[in-house]
Amino acid sequence: MAVMERETRVCHGPVADSVRGIHVPPGQNNLVGDEFLIREAGLACHYRKGAGITVQMDDPEKAGTLELLLAGSVYAAIAAINGFLPVHASAVEIGGVAIAFTGAAGAGKSTTVAGLRQRGLPIVADDTVVLDMSGPRPLVLPGHKRLKLWPDSLELTGMSGLQLVSEAYPKFFATEGGSELDGPVPLGAIVSLVVGEEPAFDAVRGAARIALLDDDHYTADYHAVAQGLDHGGRLRAIAALANSVPAYRYVRPLDPVRFAESIDFLFAKVAEVAAG
Repeated sequence: MAVMERETRVCHGPVADSVRGIHVPPGQNNLVGDEFLIREAGLACHYRKGAGITVQMDDPEKAGTLELLLAGSVYAAIAAINGFLPVHASAVEIGGVAIAFTGAAGAGKSTTVAGLRQRGLPIVADDTVVLDMSGPRPLVLPGHKRLKLWPDSLELTGMSGLQLVSEAYPKFFATEGGSELDGPVPLGAIVSLVVGEEPAFDAVRGAARIALLDDDHYTADYHAVAQGLDHGGRLRAIAALANSVPAYRYVRPLDPVRFAESIDFLFAKVAEVAAG
């Protein structure tokens, strides 16, 4: 946590349009060595290990976009450069461990953790889970990304939309801050979300566990580039994580009428997992 707090400090100043001599056009980013540059129209962020983040804000209307970048792409790149493993997932805490929910974009990760939060489980991280893999058991670092929900998810979960993220990205921030924990917690399980007719919760074993984490999200790309991993190295890193904790598949009905029922079902299952 001290590393990430130190490395994510922000100052404002001019940001070049290239990193290590490589031009980065607006709308793109690049991670080279221990540096990361991301540029948007009216906004740029540059990170160098040991120097923190420099933000150039030319358009004040991009404040919401800046928050997204700092909590998303920039944070994941910094984690990867500093030896942590960022994973495209959301997580809650129960019984002293974190349960991380993976799945493709739109699978309902944020909606699921919001539903569980309404049952009393604190959020550990939303959308990006950062893992410290250096010990005998993966540790989940508290995330600083605020929970974001679509309007229909706000209605499902009963949460309030505190602030529109941006006109271009019409989700709403649903929490005032990021993680509701003060320190890291062990990873207790990985749960993959899939859509189906009836709620189900089944263990995943063998090589199928690796498939749950073989994601093409930018978090996986940043880790591979920062650590110099080829395809084989990337799969070995995924396998190390997949083999470190139990994995499950949760079938989530899309019918909004069944949302409360399915979250109650899931709550009972993750409580069993946390209890061992």
